[in-house]
Amino acid sequence: MKEWIEATLAQAFAGAQISVTDTTGGGDHFEVEVAAPQFVGQSMIVQHRAVYAALGERVGYEIHALGLKTRPLAQPAV
Repeated sequence: MKEWIEATLAQAFAGAQISVTDTTGGGDHFEVEVAAPQFVGQSMIVQHRAVYAALGERVGYEIHALGLKTRPLAQPAV
């Protein structure tokens, strides 16, 4: 499940820095940190909703607990 979360979030948030930790070793409780350029200018609530939307229906079923930290990731100047 950890790998699925990482892959799903990487696809949903291109260029993001993503960290996923299985907090119990049982494959159903996770701490997730996402720093994404897509979050620039968005409130934390909007950021969290975007992550939950990306993970879909697995939250609450296969993913029993999800600790979530999000922040904008500044895009480098070109």
